[in-house]
Amino acid sequence: MRDLPDSLFSEQNLRGTLENNLKRARQEVGSIAEVQFVASSDDEIVEHVYSKCEVLPLELHEGRMEMATEESKIDVRHDPLRVVFDRSRPALVPAVKVRVTVPFSGHATLWKCQPSRFGLNPPRVHVRSHPGDESGEIELVQSRPADNVSGDELKREIENTLSSIRSYIENIKRDVEAHNEKLRGHIQQCVAQRRERLGKHAQIASVLNIPLKRKPGSPDISPLPVKRRLVKSLPAAANREPEPGIRNEDYELILNVIRHEGRTFEATPQTFAVHDEEELRDIILAHLNGHFEGDATGEAFRRHGKTDIRIEDKNRAAFVAECKVWRGPKELTKAVEQLLSYLTWRDCKAALIVFNKDVAGFSAIQGKAPQVLSQHPKCIRQLDAEQAGKWRFLFRSTDDEERHVAVHVFLFNVFVAADQRQPRKFNNRHSQEKTS
Repeated sequence: MRDLPDSLFSEQNLRGTLENNLKRARQEVGSIAEVQFVASSDDEIVEHVYSKCEVLPLELHEGRMEMATEESKIDVRHDPLRVVFDRSRPALVPAVKVRVTVPFSGHATLWKCQPSRFGLNPPRVHVRSHPGDESGEIELVQSRPADNVSGDELKREIENTLSSIRSYIENIKRDVEAHNEKLRGHIQQCVAQRRERLGKHAQIASVLNIPLKRKPGSPDISPLPVKRRLVKSLPAAANREPEPGIRNEDYELILNVIRHEGRTFEATPQTFAVHDEEELRDIILAHLNGHFEGDATGEAFRRHGKTDIRIEDKNRAAFVAECKVWRGPKELTKAVEQLLSYLTWRDCKAALIVFNKDVAGFSAIQGKAPQVLSQHPKCIRQLDAEQAGKWRFLFRSTDDEERHVAVHVFLFNVFVAADQRQPRKFNNRHSQEKTS
């Protein structure tokens, strides 16, 4: 019957429902076609699956609450204050029926779920969801005999019901938010596990020395020739030759090496301030190659051109970093454009390393740098706010608006006042340059 309300928050266990949603997320990752999976970055896949599996908590929009009244009949045979001669049969009297509708947003399934904290007398209302199951309205119905109707009583009953619903929604929201926070990490883990499984295809072929059968146009995802499993990344399209990239965990390790080295520069600025941009770059290069061993033919991290650091495979870049000395906002903008000009693949991971050697007011630089970067026309957004002097941004590629580049920006202070600087000890190369 239409006027028989639903018993809320009691049909199924919310914990089990959320656990099933984690399983669904794993299935969503596995259901992506291999060619599409390989041609997409980890971040793109995570955002795609998360948008499909994110649980939207319930929210009542009481500011849009509406009420309607109508004439009706009500059965009073069980009313002990009324004289009814035969209580075995319905005793209908004229009544006033009040319908209060309240719009809601969020997944309608949650109305059926019992949260981790609940009461013994859940509220009962009608629930109507709209197509898509992410919005709708609830309807509270109250009927009173026309000869004994009290507005205050009706208001009190409606408010009591809404108060109970609010309490349940708050408990639901707490559980759902904890789940959504866990969901993103779970999806990232599922993506990483599938990447590892796909990567083993090429490894099996190498061990058995028997070519694996591949679909036409399927890209190669064999690992780069370095010992710390830097796996080739995702190409922009399946019919292009894939270009190498690195996994997020390897990217973070590279950034940690750079961060540690930069802090060493800052801890003893008198030692490092005498070095120019290229020499500081070479010191970082040496430490990177100490962590990532290359193959027998050369180092994993190489110099390319005048200032950048890159890890290469077959003359293609998997990681690029630019080293610059702070020369003002305009030069920082040029440095970003120079870095972006190197990056033409889809799953890009890069770093911009800026040394302050000449400006005493380092705090002012810390304020200017993120503002300059965020206002760059290729900047999409700042991904996170880290410690002072460290930021991460998402940029558009210079040659393809659909390709995004993650750039981690370091700002290291190696400024030393003129009266505290140590004299430069020229090596043979500098002596020869001076003589010539």
